[in-house]
Amino acid sequence: MLIAAADPRLHRHAPQPVAAGDGLRFERFPRAAYTACAGRIGPLANLRSSTGCALTFATDSPWIELRLERLRHHQPIPQSLALEVFIDGAWQGIEGPDLRDREGDTVVRLPTGRERGTGAGPCIIWMPPISTVVISGITLVEGSALAPWSPPAPRWLAIGDSLTQGYSCMSPLQTWPHRLMRRWDLPVWNLGVGGIGIEPDAFAWALERTRYDLVTIGLGSNQAWRTQDLDETEVRAQRMIALALSGGHGRVVWILPPWKPCEDGKGPPEFMGVPLDRATGDRVRAVRGILERVTASYAPHLTVVGDLLPHDHRWYQDGLHPSAFGFAHYADAMAAALGRP
Repeated sequence: MLIAAADPRLHRHAPQPVAAGDGLRFERFPRAAYTACAGRIGPLANLRSSTGCALTFATDSPWIELRLERLRHHQPIPQSLALEVFIDGAWQGIEGPDLRDREGDTVVRLPTGRERGTGAGPCIIWMPPISTVVISGITLVEGSALAPWSPPAPRWLAIGDSLTQGYSCMSPLQTWPHRLMRRWDLPVWNLGVGGIGIEPDAFAWALERTRYDLVTIGLGSNQAWRTQDLDETEVRAQRMIALALSGGHGRVVWILPPWKPCEDGKGPPEFMGVPLDRATGDRVRAVRGILERVTASYAPHLTVVGDLLPHDHRWYQDGLHPSAFGFAHYADAMAAALGRP
């Protein structure tokens, strides 16, 4: 039973409006964000990724096939879709296959654990963290029920770079915001953008549009790659904090850049052509020091969190990003630092 992407029973869960014609593609950011990142190839590509976006509905179909077009990957790491189904009072996750060796048009089948005739239950199909897709529709088992269902509105805004976006996570269920969303029962918009620095203009729209119970800001690491960016760290951080604190949000948290192996002369010598040498390590420490000083001046209105990962280069396979296991540890450390928001 083929259901077109434009079917009104399919809900498009994304921070930006989704126009469904012959197919639909999720958008997280408005045009202003692309302007703010002009000239930065990495962030521009990752702005287009579908991290934290999903197609939602209710069905009793034993399996779902998601029909994809124009699948495109922005980084050479494994990527997958994931399905969550609400069964017996809890969300159950089903992760799809690695899509990294596929591009263009493809079909992904995911089992739901349901049986026809037992009542349509909520389903969420999460998009890959570091890829873009166009959805042409879904296929259900013939005779299955299909009804509209949408998740609660997000109450947490997660702003950040690749660590928030979920770089090196194959599954969208492995990112630390998703892990804590389920643990805290706190729906989240993941606005992580790999490679982005402290760019207030890229996130101002989100901070001003809605009041959130929690805002987390995990920016700063990418200020360390160039001396001119390092020199702008303080003024950019001050503007970012002012934007966040002026929005009437329940709690605002700045997550300091984590330790990186290059600070101690360990790990691989480069990442995607960017040197990870002692000079880079020195700039990382300098950025962290600037942010520690700036954020401290906003206490108690701003919560500051740091040291969420062990200072052990074996946790960073590429010199900058932890594995999925590392992200699980990151989520645990964040939960311990914040308690229950």
